[in-house]
This record gives sequence, C-alpha cells and structure tokens, in this order.
Amino acid sequence: MDDKLIEVKNLRISFYHENESIQVVRGFDLSMDSGEILGILGESGSGKTVSATSILRLEDEAGSIDSGAILFNGTDLLALSEKEYRKIRGNRISYVFQNASSALNPYKKIGLQLTEVLKNHKLPFSRTIVLDVLKEVGIEEADTIYDMYPFQLSGGQNQRIMIAQGIISKPDLLIADEPSSSIDASLRKTVLDLLKYINEKSHMAIILITHDFDVAKYLCDRLIIMYGGLVMEEGDVKDIFETPLHPYTEELIKCANSLNRGDSPVYTLEGTAPTPFQFKDECPFFSRCKERLPECIDEIPQIIESNNRKVRCIKYKKGLKDV
Repeated sequence: MDDKLIEVKNLRISFYHENESIQVVRGFDLSMDSGEILGILGESGSGKTVSATSILRLEDEAGSIDSGAILFNGTDLLALSEKEYRKIRGNRISYVFQNASSALNPYKKIGLQLTEVLKNHKLPFSRTIVLDVLKEVGIEEADTIYDMYPFQLSGGQNQRIMIAQGIISKPDLLIADEPSSSIDASLRKTVLDLLKYINEKSHMAIILITHDFDVAKYLCDRLIIMYGGLVMEEGDVKDIFETPLHPYTEELIKCANSLNRGDSPVYTLEGTAPTPFQFKDECPFFSRCKERLPECIDEIPQIIESNNRKVRCIKYKKGLKDV
C-alpha cells in the first residue's frame, strides 16, 4: 500500500506571453511522506516557486498546467473542480507567502484574519483557539496583537502571523516560500526553529522553497535542486552536501562555502541562468558547466536514479555507482 502524502509526476507548466505559450516547468517530480521536510532550491527563474504553487493551483490566469499529475493522499488534485479544491486549499494544504507584510490584509485585524481561515473551512473557531495558535508561534502579548493590524507589527511578527495562519487549520502539508528571506538576519534562525518545532510537534509535512543552501541544510531532510525548469538533483540533504552529483550542485555548494568562510573575493558561479525564453532541448546548465561535453546539447538529459539519489547529467548515463 502506497502511503505517500503527496506525489507530483512529470509536471509541466506554461505561461502565455504575447500570444505565445512559454513552458517554465519542463518536468517536475516530487514524492514525500507525512512529517518530512523537503526543500526545493534554485536560483530565480528555476521554476521552484511555480512548481510548488501548482500544488495549490495558484497559477494566475496566464498560466496553465500542461500535463502531469498531483496526487494528495491518493486523490488527483488536478481532477478536482475549483469548488472541491477550496476544501483542501488553506485547510489540508496551506501556504506561507514570502513577504508577510504584503500578503496579510492591511485592513483587517490579525484575529479576524486567522478566524476567517477557520470559518471558511467550517472548522470550530473562537478567540481562544486563535490566541492559542498565536502563542504557539511565539507571539508575545497575543491578546493585544489579536486586535492589531499588520502595519502595527514588525516584519518578524508578521512572519509569525503568516505561519500561524498557515497552521491554524492543522494541515497535513505546509508550503513555505522563502519564509525567512524578508526579515532581519538576526530573526531568521528563530523562524526556521519555529518551523522545525511545528514539524516535530504535529508531524506536519513541510515543503520549503529557498535559494539558500544554509537554510536548506539547517531545516530540510531531503532536497530537490532545480535549474532551467528541471529537477537537476535530488537526495538526502546530508548526502547532497557530502557528495554532490550534479556540476551545478557542486558550484552552488562552493559559492555557499566561500560566503560562509568570508572569502574575498567570494567564489561566484560564472554566467547567468537561462530564462524560459532561452530554454532549449539540451542541458540547461551547458553554457556554465566546467565538465560539459559535446553531447550535452543533443537532448535534455534523463534523470538517473539509484540508492535514493537522482541526478540529471549525461556523465552518469551508465548509472550511479557507489553513491
């Protein structure tokens, strides 16, 4: 019996631009269990956020899911009507937006915004329930903040409010989009510790969208590396850091290590990532790769899988050995 909480299979997503369909995600796969923390890491434009938000069907009117499947506890989410999906979105699957200050409604008090989540899903609601959740996410003077507006709070407080809004319905899965990137550096670890606490206490699965290797290393169990609208590597966080397989992953780790050491100058990856308008049927990392081969541009490399590791690179076309 398959007990996977969520499975995403060969997802392809396009956006319309000037009457042309541009594919921004060209094959995204994900599989995770209850209680797991999975990171999706990549540069801007890699497809990480679009891939994750597609689970909640949050793509705008210009976007469309071309093909693939999203199975949540065995239910095909893409087959559901919007009315059916509203019963899941914000209830069994919740989302924490990157910029809490702009995501929260500036015209509604904090208590009302959290209460509305419960009302919308016909869940029990009361001031006490909301206060308990605010206290759980570390909001001091919760009774006072209940009656305040987002603009009256700090960025760190608003980020905690967003997390409270995400967990108040006790979802099975929480998707957190760069939850610590828009707040002061001194507060980032407290937000990550809060997510870790929620995961350990409630066994809630978390998908973390990030561009920061240090954040992924600190919080995640497994990691997916995306580039050019494709999954380039996947594995346990410890394995990826100790034995990165894809040349792109190796370069990212070099950059992170150089920054942490305080090198001057800091090691940087030469070149820029391709935009969806530049995608070709070849390895998207070809132009920046120090190990590139002529055949890398013949086609998009296939995913090679072995021992809970996955990599999309032609140098492993004969398989993964001793990994």
